[in-house]
Amino acid sequence: MDMKVLTVLGPMNAEYSNVPAPAPEGDMIKIKVMRTGICATDFAIFTGDCSFVRSGEIVYPVRFGHEFSGIVTEVGENVKNFKVGDRVYTDNGVSCGKCADCLDGRYGDCRNSRSVGTVNCWEGCYAEYMYMPERHVYPIPDSLSYEQAALIEPTSISLDAFTDVEVNPGDTAVIIGTGAIGMASAWLAKYFGFDKVVLVGRSPDKLDIALKIGADEVINSRETDPVKAVFDLTGGCGAQLVVETSGDRSALISGINFTAKKGRVSALSFYEHDLDGMPIDRIVLNRITLRGGAGCFGYPQKVAKIMTEHKIDLTPIITNRIKFDDTLDFFKNEEKYHSGKVKAMVVFDD
Repeated sequence: MDMKVLTVLGPMNAEYSNVPAPAPEGDMIKIKVMRTGICATDFAIFTGDCSFVRSGEIVYPVRFGHEFSGIVTEVGENVKNFKVGDRVYTDNGVSCGKCADCLDGRYGDCRNSRSVGTVNCWEGCYAEYMYMPERHVYPIPDSLSYEQAALIEPTSISLDAFTDVEVNPGDTAVIIGTGAIGMASAWLAKYFGFDKVVLVGRSPDKLDIALKIGADEVINSRETDPVKAVFDLTGGCGAQLVVETSGDRSALISGINFTAKKGRVSALSFYEHDLDGMPIDRIVLNRITLRGGAGCFGYPQKVAKIMTEHKIDLTPIITNRIKFDDTLDFFKNEEKYHSGKVKAMVVFDD
């Protein structure tokens, strides 16, 4: 049996092909992909404008894609907790399963881990089927749809911005960027109890979506100085938490400039280049913490639980739904959709 996959062969060069779909063995699980989210990193891999390509950490050809949900169709003989028909999502990394760290269950410490569809590539989810070891597969809660489950992975990136953050009465969180990570960050800020959640962006349509998924206020940075606007909204105090998701140097600098004393800036985006002109003296004088953020093992399960508890639905961020057969065309013509796109979702045949 063959399966259809989409592979990037080089910058701006990708193609569909049919490859063998082997039966899973041992602890492996075969998953029919139902939904796949399109990530900005996927576009960077497709275009070649990616720091990981330049560094050699991503090597073509790449079967990319790392945000998916699906249904189990076959299991290996050693799989204990899943059966055919189970709805599942997975981690976006695969540990080796053999080293001392893995044998102790500390998959995040595995030195031989591979990233799904990206660095040291474990073959990704622009494919009709995925193969994953049982230790990285989780059941979709009954109350969640395949689309919600496909949003678990990007939302798990956003979750890292809130790690070790203490939320006090009156605190403000400002999110910069109207992509999926920014929207999910606003959604989580509301869940974690920030008194005021503000989202900064440039598209009125996307800012309207932000208001539907948790933002109390929005700032159009094309029309308003975001630094002044944030200080106006916070009585001159600034934001206790700033989450920068746009990958824009000037946006990060603005975020640092409107962070409150002893506040934190969490950067969740790849900037693709080293940055100059950072206001380091403001960071030092105001004892601001600048922290990077990324997905970690254990976060997807936490997000799945939050999705079952949160009163606000995150799916309004899905602005484009496309068929798998049309995905390559979507990548080639992304500029046509960019202004209105938050999260594009690839829909496979049900």
